[in-house]
Amino acid sequence: MLESVVTNGTGRYATVKGYSVAGKTGTSEPDDSDKDKKYVASFAAISPVESPEVVVLLTLYGPKGKSYHGSRVAAPVVSQILTEVLPYLGIPSEVSGNTNKNDTKDLPNVKNKTVAEAKKIIEKAGFNCKISGEEEDLVTEQTPKAGTKLVSGATVLLYTKGNDTKVSQTVPKLNGKTISEAKAALKEKNLNIRINGSGIIVSQDIAAGTSVEEGTVVGVTLQKEIDE
Repeated sequence: MLESVVTNGTGRYATVKGYSVAGKTGTSEPDDSDKDKKYVASFAAISPVESPEVVVLLTLYGPKGKSYHGSRVAAPVVSQILTEVLPYLGIPSEVSGNTNKNDTKDLPNVKNKTVAEAKKIIEKAGFNCKISGEEEDLVTEQTPKAGTKLVSGATVLLYTKGNDTKVSQTVPKLNGKTISEAKAALKEKNLNIRINGSGIIVSQDIAAGTSVEEGTVVGVTLQKEIDE
């Protein structure tokens, strides 16, 4: 709901290229009984939406200019702050140029590379790593397998000799969820998603309640809702 404020509503000036932002505008009127009081404009933002890392609350007291509304004077400043803070913190961008954040890339093969080298390669490809072992250890196995098509931000498990114990997770129920909701539910369990269609999820290729290894890709099919 708060993401729609930024994508389609009054908070559109808080958008940040490559990142999802949720937020809310605020505009407080001065008390008529106190002539010294001024308008207060504010904007609160959360980013990225699916897995929040940064929260910003910006408040401007007595803004000067043509507008005193939070949507006009506070939201653009928040956009500037997040544009600098998110990359600085190393939070991967969801979009590059006109690339859709649900587009897929092939997972590189990092077996027999050191953990440190593998991590750089995986993150450069736009994925996240969960590592078992030390930076100088060699990667003996990766999940998913090399060549698997993954969406940006997918989780890749890297294992080393003597640190190859697999962890199982229970697949959550995804039917009826949006892509954002499904991604968040799967990411919490270090599981990945494969998307077919658009709209609301109507089916998943691994049944809810099934026990699978972390890193497993769960395919979902979406269908647009039809207004009756």
